[in-house]
Amino acid sequence: MVTIVPVLQIDPDLAEGIAEPRLSAAVGACRARAVEVPPGQWEVVDELGGERSGFGLLVVSGILCRRVVQGECNGAEVVGPGDLLRPWEGIGGWASIPTESTWRVIEPGRVAILDESFVLRASPYSEVSINLVRRALQRSRYLAVLIAIIGQRRIESRLTMLFWHLADRFGQVNGEWVEVPVPLTHGTLAELVAARRPSVTTALSHLYEREVLQRTERGWRLRGTVPPELLEVQGVGASGEAGRTSDIPSSSSLETASPRS
Repeated sequence: MVTIVPVLQIDPDLAEGIAEPRLSAAVGACRARAVEVPPGQWEVVDELGGERSGFGLLVVSGILCRRVVQGECNGAEVVGPGDLLRPWEGIGGWASIPTESTWRVIEPGRVAILDESFVLRASPYSEVSINLVRRALQRSRYLAVLIAIIGQRRIESRLTMLFWHLADRFGQVNGEWVEVPVPLTHGTLAELVAARRPSVTTALSHLYEREVLQRTERGWRLRGTVPPELLEVQGVGASGEAGRTSDIPSSSSLETASPRS
């Protein structure tokens, strides 16, 4: 189903830097078509047809996983609300080593189509374009952090750092636990941390035994403190300089979870 959404209302950070009375005009102008993304494999190029113009797709809600296959090696990244995507872009045409990527919707949601008509309507408000570029760069920083996590020697360390990294993005504090509503399978976790699935299952068992991680209906529950190694690699992802962590959120900055109805 296709709907029309007010992009700057559902994602107010994209309006950063715009003051009244321009803000009201910008909210009215920056509307976009949005499509539902049901759970399962997402054949995004086929579903959108020839719609490949403009800024791309803005994730409004839901959790998606991009899986990359290069020969016998697999990798993955998790994207969610606020991420900017251009799934039809690839490097297959010029890369020396062929790479394929697929998309899977983990939690159903919506994506807004920021096509050429949206670009034209948003053009009087350069702040929107700047903030969208910032979003694209933020996603690249998330990937840099993920690469640094993969570089950790022990799989338990990789998983612990990954869950805290996901908690910074999607988590909510609930008492002494942090709820991470991202229902990743052991197989997907293995691709995210560049390990074999049996090794991930064993490492998860150790984390359960230490009572720092629990599986829930909606995803995972995490307890403890942020590993100092993660703060270091987040510093690299944010600034390109190791050890700089002043701009990196910790578990104390996560939103407190409200009671579920």
